[in-house]
Amino acid sequence: MKENRTETNRRGLLLCVSGPSGTGKGTVIRRILASNPKMVHSISVTTRPPRQGEQNGVDYHFRSRGEFLSMLDHGDILEHDLYCDHYYGTPKSNIDALLAAGTDVLLDITIPGSLSVMNSYPEAVTIFLMPPSFGELRRRLAGRGTEDPEAMRQRLEKAREEISKAELFTYCIINDDIAAAADKIMAIAQAEHCRYERQKGLEKNILAR
Repeated sequence: MKENRTETNRRGLLLCVSGPSGTGKGTVIRRILASNPKMVHSISVTTRPPRQGEQNGVDYHFRSRGEFLSMLDHGDILEHDLYCDHYYGTPKSNIDALLAAGTDVLLDITIPGSLSVMNSYPEAVTIFLMPPSFGELRRRLAGRGTEDPEAMRQRLEKAREEISKAELFTYCIINDDIAAAADKIMAIAQAEHCRYERQKGLEKNILAR
């Protein structure tokens, strides 16, 4: 319908959600996707082994180190990072097509990954997901039961370093409640779509009706 023309022709948002391991990024994103079918999750590629319950192509694209490096060589990775001895990266395929079609794309990526994406997509919206406390982060990581003591030490040490970089992001959300954190990210997306710079020419369409 004519009255919806401006809305349907809008460009999608690229939302980069980052934070230390254990802050609940995956859980929050699943909550968003369940309630907002207009958003798509770009699934990351990683060389780390799957955790219990994780599915290839759903939680991550699990690849060997050799396969990951081959994707890098062929330019199939938008950004990547080496985190606790494992590679993580964002597949480059179809992101531009989704954004051009007006679809909002959520990236669950590392902190350097978010900052790197901004080199290719300066309009990207960066969101830092923060744990309610460092003690709670430690409890969540321990509750996974997936890391040995040395891996746990590395993740906590890395988390301290990462939390100090929250100031580099546009938004910061404390994830002390999954539903509330998901609602805040969706509110950010709605507000970002309302920025005039994302709606240039809107007044001409309004005056022409």
